Amino acid sequence: MDTVRGRAATLVGAAVVCLGAWAWALAATSMAAVRAAEARALGDGHTAEMPGQDELGLVAHDARLAALFVVAAGLAIALSARARRSLVGGWVAGVTAAVVANASLGGAVDGGPVLLAASAMALVVGAAVAAGVTGSAVGARRSVPDRSLPAGPGGGRGPLAAAGALAAGTLPVLVYQGMGSPRYAPWVPADLASSNVVAASALTVAVVVAGVLLARDLVEAVAAVALPAAALAVLVGPADGVWQVRDGQWVPGVVLALAAAPLVLAPAAQRWGRRRGRAAAGAGLVATGGALALLPMPLGLTAVAGGVFSMMVTGPAGATINYDGLPVVGGGALVGAAVLGVHLAVRPAARTASVPGEPQPLGVSC
Repeated sequence: MDTVRGRAATLVGAAVVCLGAWAWALAATSMAAVRAAEARALGDGHTAEMPGQDELGLVAHDARLAALFVVAAGLAIALSARARRSLVGGWVAGVTAAVVANASLGGAVDGGPVLLAASAMALVVGAAVAAGVTGSAVGARRSVPDRSLPAGPGGGRGPLAAAGALAAGTLPVLVYQGMGSPRYAPWVPADLASSNVVAASALTVAVVVAGVLLARDLVEAVAAVALPAAALAVLVGPADGVWQVRDGQWVPGVVLALAAAPLVLAPAAQRWGRRRGRAAAGAGLVATGGALALLPMPLGLTAVAGGVFSMMVTGPAGATINYDGLPVVGGGALVGAAVLGVHLAVRPAARTASVPGEPQPLGVSC
């Protein structure tokens, strides 16, 4: 990746991390309001259509996990231009710090200023990344000299594709939290609803950046911006004067097809030719999105399966399993893995040298 685009990826990735910290802070500082809303819902007149014991709290913990996914995707983008060892060391350190901070800072910032909580999370993650990158650099000097990520396929593009896949996979799963459903919407505090909107916006930015840097021509770059933006427009909308994630069985499938499109169209065009590859990939995405919109059960089951992973991350922060089930955003990692698998399956095999006249990725120096 050339210097200019590498710096751009670093800056935009850092901005995504900050948005993730802001989304986390909105959810973490609203826990007192969540408990108050639960108390009102469980008071006189409680019905089965109202939130039960700890349900809103579980949703709030899930929203915090969604913010951690934003941080993870942002870190992958920010570090994508670095040497391989520094990238891995910095990413692991940053994600670990975010998970620990989620469990340790959550109670401390509850009810406090959102800006202070977001700053604390961002500083903890930033310090951990700096330590991880520095430690990796020191270790590299003491052993075998580290090599920069190669510019061709399978090199610097790998972290971008992984970040885009994680973000694209998490976007549709946000629907399964149910914040926009009639059961939860009247009881969800405004800051908690805003947390998911911020997370969705940040995830969209991550998909866009990854798609643009992986694009090989202007058409793919435009698609990398327009299609995820359309996914966000489908996912988020106003309801009762508040912007929130929409509720609807058809929404996740459409959002997934639109968000994952840049990661499928570009490698398909490279492998099978621009017209034929894009037509085949586009038809496959339309068919997949339509099928999941009509039969959303596979995505729903994936979200539930991801609840086990969610509990591993949010359990230490106080999340509990109740009769309404598991937190679901962890399913985004499973859906993202599937998106990345499709990307890798469609992508042509790596070549050591570029063919003269062949379009190169916009995010790679020629």
